[in-house]
Formats: sequence, structure tokens, C-alpha cells
Amino acid sequence: MFTRRNLIRLILFIVFALLALGAVPASWQAARVLLPGLSPLLNLGGAVATWTFGLLTPLALPLLILPLFKGRAFCWRLCPMGFAAETVSRLNTRGAGLIRRMPFVGKGLALVLLGSAAAGYPVLIWTDPLCLFNGFFAAWRQPFTWGSAVTAIGFVLVLLASLVAPNVWCHRLCPLGGLEELLAQLANRLRARQAAAPASGGLAQNVRVGRRVFLGFALGGASGLASAKLRGAAPKAPAVIRPPGAAGAAFNALCSRCGNCMQACPYHLIVPDLGASGIGGLFTPVLKFRSQNGEQEEFCFQDCTACSQVCPSGAIRFLKPAEKQQVAIGVAKIDKKKCIAWEKGEFCVVCQEFCPYQAILETERKGVKCPSVDEAKCRGCGACESQCPALPLAIVVQGRDPQQTLSAPSPQLPE
Repeated sequence: MFTRRNLIRLILFIVFALLALGAVPASWQAARVLLPGLSPLLNLGGAVATWTFGLLTPLALPLLILPLFKGRAFCWRLCPMGFAAETVSRLNTRGAGLIRRMPFVGKGLALVLLGSAAAGYPVLIWTDPLCLFNGFFAAWRQPFTWGSAVTAIGFVLVLLASLVAPNVWCHRLCPLGGLEELLAQLANRLRARQAAAPASGGLAQNVRVGRRVFLGFALGGASGLASAKLRGAAPKAPAVIRPPGAAGAAFNALCSRCGNCMQACPYHLIVPDLGASGIGGLFTPVLKFRSQNGEQEEFCFQDCTACSQVCPSGAIRFLKPAEKQQVAIGVAKIDKKKCIAWEKGEFCVVCQEFCPYQAILETERKGVKCPSVDEAKCRGCGACESQCPALPLAIVVQGRDPQQTLSAPSPQLPE
């Protein structure tokens, strides 16, 4: 039956889908941060992990307060991911009872996520339902590739699980639903305690509940510390090119894989990482320039900060254009054996002509000016790579160490 409640959910589903798709006016693009930013798991989890509370942090407060008075009202009346899962669940009427004996895993997932965030490394942050919803629609962008579609996997898996075992996501697995349930139960117990003195049995039950919450947080804290330690002990993954403002070594943990930055990039340079940065970086955003994506004239333009405006978790910090120009996301490297000037002795400094940071220097060799890179000035924007006339390319941007991406000195930019 199509009720007023379902009409509201359908409208919200369409609105948030259009935002994630980027099918809105350019002036509204930054609004794509709203849906994933509403989640306290995603927003506060990232803020607690990095101890950086920004302008987006208050977005999570309504979903922390609402369950204290209205229980899981957001889940049942507003959540677009829940609406999709519930709609698919109706297709399998025979499997309606399959979840009756399943435990509410979502509560444990919520506690583990928050506990690990407090330990500085929020594991499973990408299981947030608002992130899964956003990631699905953000995957459908131009040019579409199967590689870019990996951010849609979580949404598809939730729908498949809901088809096999109806309502299993909302009632048993969802970590945001688990957090809302925990907050609603806490409010109910406080109200019951105020209404009447607790009986001894109630005290025992409170002790059991408190023990479970403590164990969940403890398990989350231990998993966060273990993940960070394993990350430090693991062989160092090759440096990749992250979006400007990426949160250094903590990026893989903070990134929600929501796809917002990939959808926002006007030059189609940001794509999901399919393993180049190691297993911990799977599906996180990386930049690929001409040598990897085939585009010939696209690079990370020095005044563009689109990706930094739509990150809901703090994995990419907000940057103004002047700040972005001080951020080194990579460094250009010249292969002299492929360079027209170095190898053939022919005049060619096209890379210098297009470098917006004056990072390409001229070195005279046998009467020919040959290019070299001033790594202190290079930002890794890819402008040089996009215009190199040599084939195969003689100048290619490589990733920097995550700890160095926010510390490069500011060059004197040309007028």
C-alpha cells in the first residue's frame, strides 16, 4: 500500500539520488555532502578519529537527538537506503520469517565503529547506509567505466541481501540503525528509571546491557589500534595521487567510499583505487592523469576545489584555492631516455610552458634547453603530463608520501 509515509520516503529518495548523481545546478553541487553528512557514524566518527570538528559536524546532531524521543523514526520514515531495502524486501513474501532468529548485528557494528574511531582508526566506516546509498548513485557519471562503478557495490549487496532475507538490512545489519536503537533503548531506560525505582531484576539487566556496550566499544578500540598497527607494520604500499587536502596516512580509514569527490571532479580525474595503494585503500579515490586514463588535456586545475567541498567524513579537508595551491599531491618525474630534448637533442620544453607553478627548470645541454623538475615547487597537478608531445610520455606525475602532501612550500605563481 502506498501511504503518505512512503510518498515522503520516495520524494527524499529521488532528491538525494539527484544530488548524488550531480543532476542539480552547479550552485547546488556542495549540497551533495548533506546526506552522508547527516550520519553520526560517518561525520562524528571521522571527527573523533582526527579530533577535527568542522562546519559539517553539527549535521550529525539531529540523528543523535531524534532517537531519544522518537526511536528509529529516521530509519522507518526518512532513510532512502532503508526505503530501497524495504521495497526490495516486499518482492520475497515467502522469506519474511528468515531473520527472526538472527541477532541484531548492527548494534555491535555501531559500537565497533565508534570505539575504533575513538582509537584513531575508524574501521568499517564505509558500511554506513547513507554512504552506501550515495556511493551507488555517484558511480553513474561521465565517462562511465566499470572501474568507476565499484562504489555502487555496497548498495547492490544490501538489495540482494534484502531480497534473499527480507528486511535483514534494516532490522539486523545496519550500523546506523543499530546506533539509533541503542540511543532509543537508553532513553527508554532513563524514562523508566524516573517513573519508578528500578527493581533488582532491572538493575541486573542494566548491568548486562552496560557490559555489552563496554565490550562493543572495547572491541572497536582494540580493532582500531590493531588496524593502525598492522598498517604500520605492513610493507609500504606504492604512493598514489590523492585528491588535494587528503588526510595523509589516516586517509584510508577516514574515507567512506561515498563517491562524492569522484562525481564532483569536473575533469573526470578521480577514480576508485582498485589495489594500487594496498588492500586498505581499496575503492578510495585516486587521481589518474593522461598516462593512466588516456585523457590528453585534463589536469588538476590550480583554482579547482570541487572535491574538497563534498567530502562528508574529513578524509578530504576543505580547501580554498589559495590553500590548494600550497598542497603537493604528487611530483613530476622526467625520463630522459624518452624526452625529446634530452634524448634527441631537439628543442622541446612544452612541459615548462604549461606548468602553472613554475616548477619546470631549463638545463642547457649541447646548446639545447632541456627540462628538469624543481620538486619543491611541483604540486603534481598533471599539467605537464597532459601536454607532453613525446610518446611514450617523457614526464609523468608520481604520488608523494602521504605525510608530505600538505607541507610543500608555496611557489611564486605567475600573473
